[in-house]
Amino acid sequence: MRVLVVDADPQCNLTELCLAKVIDALDEQEEGGEATVLPGTSVKEALWPRLEGERGNVDVEAIKLTQFDDNLPLFIFRGDIGLSEAEDRLSYAYSQRSTSDMHQKRTYVAVHDMLRRLGDLHKFDVILIDVGPSAAALTRSFFLSCDRFLVPVAPDRFNYQAMGSLSQILRQWILEHMQIVPDFQKLSLNVPTKAPILSGIVMQRFQRHKGMAKAGFKVWIDRVRTRAIEELIPSLISAAGSDGVSKHCLTEPVCAEIHDFASLAPMMLSNSKPIWKLTKEDTDWQGNVWDQRVAAMEEFKQRFFALAKLALA
Repeated sequence: MRVLVVDADPQCNLTELCLAKVIDALDEQEEGGEATVLPGTSVKEALWPRLEGERGNVDVEAIKLTQFDDNLPLFIFRGDIGLSEAEDRLSYAYSQRSTSDMHQKRTYVAVHDMLRRLGDLHKFDVILIDVGPSAAALTRSFFLSCDRFLVPVAPDRFNYQAMGSLSQILRQWILEHMQIVPDFQKLSLNVPTKAPILSGIVMQRFQRHKGMAKAGFKVWIDRVRTRAIEELIPSLISAAGSDGVSKHCLTEPVCAEIHDFASLAPMMLSNSKPIWKLTKEDTDWQGNVWDQRVAAMEEFKQRFFALAKLALA
């Protein structure tokens, strides 16, 4: 399976994770006074000629992707802290989507058109997109380009409150977008024609005791789950119909619980590997400590593989 990950978050956390070893090597060169650049084309570099009106669409053949696993067909379309500069242009295009301005219409569909053609060009089976924690134009453009989406949340008061806001925001995005689809199709513009489908909520960043979420976290896990059932799912169904939500979400919206990585997190980052691929040589852990970490790595592997299977079902 060929997979592309797209870093659409100006914070570039996904890029830092996937290219950790490359970035470390470049940082050493920078310390020696040598100017360096990250490999591959960034999302901003690819989009910018379209947003500036220099091209009718993104030149996907000029995009250079970076393979970040030598043994697997995994590629990254890297992030750029300057991508946030696209917010104003995408926001304006959204406000002008119903006018006769073809430049703004092409900008409105630029992200979707780019990703679809890029996927076809390289024959990717899956394209995963990481967006920032905002409800601005950039997130909206990438969201509307997706077939399916996951909602990562943490069990706390702020995520509970955000679930209510998210319910209304996503409903509005979908309803407003679907109104313009027929007109864009008449103009032969590559517009998303279906609403993204909710594949589930991923509960993360909580601590456990004896294999269960600690009481303080369990309270908010239950509250977030309830709010998703009572507000998020009905909002999506009202906007996109029953097809806007995966069937399993109707009874259990939380499709995965990923507790804290604890000491495994820095090892994963420094070695640029998924947790379950860490070795003794990577960590220097020995004896009982290593045995305990092996058990934890296997558990995380099972959780992530189950999540992937469910999200793609």
